[in-house]
Amino acid sequence: MDPTITLGVCPHCETPITNRDLLIEYETVNGHSQYAECPDCVAVITPT
Repeated sequence: MDPTITLGVCPHCETPITNRDLLIEYETVNGHSQYAECPDCVAVITPT
């Protein structure tokens, strides 16, 4: 997994979230979802 791939941005501060920030990725009924830690907010977020 390439740690520089952008997954989205933080919904709070719009910092780019990369694979290196990913905490967990899981499958849902509608596809998949992720939780990551924003390096600026230091909060657990769902990248958008």
